Amino acid sequence: MSTNAWNDLLIHQKSLLHVKIADLFAGNSERFSQFSLQANGILYDYSKQRITVEGLAKLIQLADEARLQEHISALFSGKVVNFSEQRPALHSVLRDPTPTPFPINGHDIKHEIHISLKRLEQCVERIRSGEWLGATGSKITDIISLGIGGSDLGPSMVCQALNAYKTTNLNIHFISNVDGLSLATVLNALDPITTLCIINSKTFTTPETLQNAKTVKAWLQQSLGSKGCAHLIGVTAHPNSAQEFGIVADNIFEFWDFIGGRYSVWSSVGLPIALLIGMQNFKDFLAGAHEMDRHFHNAPFLENMPVLMALLGIWNINFWDCHTLAIIPYADGLKQFPDYLQQLEMESNGKKAAEKTGFVEHHTAPVIWGGVGCNGQHAYMQLLHQGTQIIPVDFLMATEAYPGFEAQHTLLVASCLSQSKALMEGNGHGIQSDPLNDAKRCLGDRPSSTLLYPKLTPFVLGSLIALYEHKVFAQGVIWGINSFDQWGVELGKKWVKKIYPYLEDRAPAVDMDSSTAGLIQYFQRHQTKNY
Repeated sequence: MSTNAWNDLLIHQKSLLHVKIADLFAGNSERFSQFSLQANGILYDYSKQRITVEGLAKLIQLADEARLQEHISALFSGKVVNFSEQRPALHSVLRDPTPTPFPINGHDIKHEIHISLKRLEQCVERIRSGEWLGATGSKITDIISLGIGGSDLGPSMVCQALNAYKTTNLNIHFISNVDGLSLATVLNALDPITTLCIINSKTFTTPETLQNAKTVKAWLQQSLGSKGCAHLIGVTAHPNSAQEFGIVADNIFEFWDFIGGRYSVWSSVGLPIALLIGMQNFKDFLAGAHEMDRHFHNAPFLENMPVLMALLGIWNINFWDCHTLAIIPYADGLKQFPDYLQQLEMESNGKKAAEKTGFVEHHTAPVIWGGVGCNGQHAYMQLLHQGTQIIPVDFLMATEAYPGFEAQHTLLVASCLSQSKALMEGNGHGIQSDPLNDAKRCLGDRPSSTLLYPKLTPFVLGSLIALYEHKVFAQGVIWGINSFDQWGVELGKKWVKKIYPYLEDRAPAVDMDSSTAGLIQYFQRHQTKNY
């Protein structure tokens, strides 16, 4: 990339090569207030990033040169932003409660979304109240949710994160992989008479989800005969395919092709969430995201949390060669949050195809990884403190304790703040060099940001997810790539269709490379076929 701001940032980066983050604090007693902001009740402290007033101004200039505000307006107005598939990306409309029409191709898509949400609410209330009865007249006690990728990561992560808001006796079981043991373990523990299965699949062609769905359908029909299909619910953008599978029309909840899988948690894909926490809490979840949408759309860049997160990520990746990002929540409820963000960031921006033509020459998405904070302190934090590569960190922490466990929470907060301080300062100042001290030396100068929120409510979680969604979009705009397609994923699916028949029929894989053919042949010799 060669723009005025990009070149200015290259020069600015060189001027900071011998300036430590701790030096920036030493020279500025107002650094925290200068490099932090609040939105939606979330505090974002980025003062421990290697950033200066001058550098931030140059990053804002970079966003301006990329016409980021113009792209943000295009996103929220329904213009085509997914240029390879010629589609808008309208996940923000899914959480917009206002009645203002949103016409797309002559249809008020917001009206359709609100009708779909009302249908979802009616379904949720019927199941939670016990009004929805199984084929034999029994109340439903268990829900199996089948899906993979966004159809699973979103609902599964949110249900775990908001388990404290569970207001039902229903048990929800998530199955994504086609590891037979996982599905068998769930089915062996359940009664088909009192079980519903939600099949989440945008296309209703995803092989992993369909294979699991076929197995569950057969399991239901073994006890209930043809009435077993009444225990199936479909969530899809292709309702005809769901009907062909055997799901009755009244049990099909539609979402739309302009909603990417990794942005679908706000749609009918969120049915398991609504069943777990109730419809009002689900609406609060949507409301948190909507408020972050408004902030991203309207706030000036210097006060815009997603934009600042995006720019600091670009600063670290493209100018300081930091190619991974650790997401470290100090909350067991957010255990799956790094996994969720892996898909959101790496599937959205893990690309090099340029928006106009050819390929970009700069790095794009970082590798996203992480885990629960205190656990990580006794594992991977060692590499973050003393490893040879610099890994920026996003710390996430609630300020309020779970009632009755204030002592644990105080230690939790102390642990989080201690790690960010230690990563920034290290302990190398004034220590004489010798083999023992060198082994103990932590050089510091590791950048991190900290996100503090009151507690993990549905509103706050919705805000956090939308915050990262908009960060990803802003980075894609500045990098000049399309954040809304996933052709690499599609390529893998195509090969599944070609390889699966060889494994099923034991035919020789004559048109494969020698490695794939050899692995297929080895599997054919050693598989046990009991189905």
